[in-house]
Amino acid sequence: MSPLTETRRTPSASVPAGVLATMTMDAAMVLASCVFRDAFTSDRIGLEMIGRWAGGLARGRGGRHWRLSDDAADITAEPRLRGEAAIGLGVHYLTGIALTEVYFILLRRAGLRLGPAAATGLATAYGLSTAVLPLLVMYPSMGYGCCGRRSGDTARLLRIMLLGHVAFGAGIGLATVLRPARPGG
Repeated sequence: MSPLTETRRTPSASVPAGVLATMTMDAAMVLASCVFRDAFTSDRIGLEMIGRWAGGLARGRGGRHWRLSDDAADITAEPRLRGEAAIGLGVHYLTGIALTEVYFILLRRAGLRLGPAAATGLATAYGLSTAVLPLLVMYPSMGYGCCGRRSGDTARLLRIMLLGHVAFGAGIGLATVLRPARPGG
């Protein structure tokens, strides 16, 4: 059996780990929004907005919200898409799986073998580093500007994103610790 065939038959460890990490992120966000509602909720970000944004990208409207002026419309002004929450959920979990795969690739290339505490710490730091994606790509392309500074909700968006990405990284660490060791490596 060729390595390519074997790869197709065996799901990557990043799939269950990415799902667990993304679920950890979601659980942290739900808990934070229940306990600290005013600090961790915003109608500017959520599955619907992510789905609307991804739907716009799929239709070739990705650059539409890169605002040059404060009075230009952002993603919230776009008409709702049918199924945007489901699209957002899919994009959210696929992104989590992809970012987890990147983490595992980086670990393999570095040849690191870490104990549970170090693995969780490194994964949490990696999760925090992934926060650059919404800060520098997603928020600007949604019309919120770099770091969400044109959103009218900057501090809240930053809190939500930072908490979520730290929890995501901790979830990768948890998945790494829970994952059984592979024979011979």
